[in-house]
Amino acid sequence: MEALAEYFKVFSEPNRLTVLSALQEGPRNVTAVVQETGLSQALVSKHLKLLTIAGVVARKPEGSLVFYQVLDHGIFNLLASAEKHLVASREQQLQALRVAI
Repeated sequence: MEALAEYFKVFSEPNRLTVLSALQEGPRNVTAVVQETGLSQALVSKHLKLLTIAGVVARKPEGSLVFYQVLDHGIFNLLASAEKHLVASREQQLQALRVAI
């Protein structure tokens, strides 16, 4: 369970999810991710490094550039499912508050 909890920590930072989202359509270099996300180059590089260490993203050098790509696109299904559960949970909470009033 600890390993699973550590894995999920990778997805607990909003900027990291933004960087991951920028890679959804395919490999990108740091400059492309910066342009797509509006985050600073330092921040994008930091999160790409963490995603690479976690085994979510792979680095692929091509000449003088390095491209990053998501290793398993199933991760986007997992994140979409988590988002659905979050929305449903919040709707349930709102419903309970309405009934209580």
